[in-house]
Amino acid sequence: MFGPRLDGTNGVSLRTPTLEDHKTFVHWTLEPEATRFWGGRIADIRDEAFAERHTKDAESQNSVTWSIAFENETVGFTGLFDIDWVSRDAESGIFIGRHDLYGRGIASETIRLRTAFAWRELGLLRVHNWISLRNRGSRRANEKAGYRQMGLMKRYAFRSGQWYDDWQGEVFSPDIPAGTFVPPSTGG
Repeated sequence: MFGPRLDGTNGVSLRTPTLEDHKTFVHWTLEPEATRFWGGRIADIRDEAFAERHTKDAESQNSVTWSIAFENETVGFTGLFDIDWVSRDAESGIFIGRHDLYGRGIASETIRLRTAFAWRELGLLRVHNWISLRNRGSRRANEKAGYRQMGLMKRYAFRSGQWYDDWQGEVFSPDIPAGTFVPPSTGG
C-alpha cells in the first residue's frame, strides 16, 4: 500500500508515490553514485513495467511505500516491507537517489517519520534493516532514529572487486516495557 503524506522538518515530507516517481526511481537505481553500496542492478525500464510495479506497490498488504520529497521535489523513496502482522515486525529501507543532497539530514528525518508511523499507525513492535557497513551516512541516520546494531553479516556481498560486511539494525517501539520478549520475524 502507499503511505499517507507525512510532513517533517527542514523541507522533508513523505508522500504517496506517483507513476512518474516509479520511473525516476528505476533510473536512480542505475546511477553508480547513488547505488555504490548495492552492487550491480538490472532494471526493466519499459513503460508497462513501471505501471506494473506501481500497481503492485499500491495493492500490497505487507508493505507501505512513500516517495521522499525535499523542498517539494521527489528525491528518493522509503518504506516498510515484508510486514509480519502476527509478530508486528517489518523490514525498512531508504534510498536517496539525488546523491548531491547527501548529508543534509533528509535520510534522518525520513527515517524518523517512517518509524513513528510504524509505531503509531501500524502498531508494529520492531522495525529492522541491514545496511552496508561502509555506508556510514545511512547507518548514522538510522542510529539517530534509535536503531541499534543487532548483528553484523561478514562478507555479505561482493561488490566492485571486494567483500562488504552488512550492519543489521533494529528499533523497538517505545511502548514496549523493558524486558518484554518480542519474537523474531518469521517473514510471513
